[in-house]
Amino acid sequence: MKNTELAWAILTSPGSAFIELQERPRFWFPLLATVFGAVALIAWYYSIVDLRWLMEQILSVGGAAQMPEEQRAQAVAATSRGFMLGSSVVGGAVAIVAFKLLEAVYYSLAGKITNVEKSFRHWLTLAAWTGLPSLLGVLASAAVLLAADTNQLGTGELAVLSLNELFFHTPLGGKGNTLLSALTLLHPWMWGLSVLGVRVWTGRSWAFSAIFALLPVVVGYGIWAAISFS
Repeated sequence: MKNTELAWAILTSPGSAFIELQERPRFWFPLLATVFGAVALIAWYYSIVDLRWLMEQILSVGGAAQMPEEQRAQAVAATSRGFMLGSSVVGGAVAIVAFKLLEAVYYSLAGKITNVEKSFRHWLTLAAWTGLPSLLGVLASAAVLLAADTNQLGTGELAVLSLNELFFHTPLGGKGNTLLSALTLLHPWMWGLSVLGVRVWTGRSWAFSAIFALLPVVVGYGIWAAISFS
């Protein structure tokens, strides 16, 4: 299959896509698509948002809220749009690539422990392709930007598919805000793809595949929840 055909198969017939990827592992297309989609959205957002308003929102919570008013005003005035845009774009791209590499490292180590003989290229392929549905979240956020009648739009409001935006509405700085804003309706889909990919590639049980694929998810989000709601 071509990369575009694989992308469609991941969304509609993932089993056949993973069979193809087992024979010909490749990761550049989904990885670059995910990075470019996120970077384009970040660049668009920071190019139009009311930056002074945004900085005032950010500095009104957490430890920054304890800063003297004059010091907060200086911090707001000193923050340039170019700096926020550039640092957010670079930080977003680096974070996505680093996360996928860490995911592949975990799969590789777990494979060695459980006698699953796959190359690092295979595991990076699995990590990259199972993240492809996140582009639907990018499209949803882009629709929010297009429809917005104001430039005073927080990053939480931009994450329109997040659990916080859809169900919980925890304010910025509130308990669980960071976790609930990061988790979206797309995450179970991506986790399910990871489990399916492991099952197709290993031929082992659903229970093994779920534990193999989701152990870091359970541990990572469990720790995050404990910290976020403490």
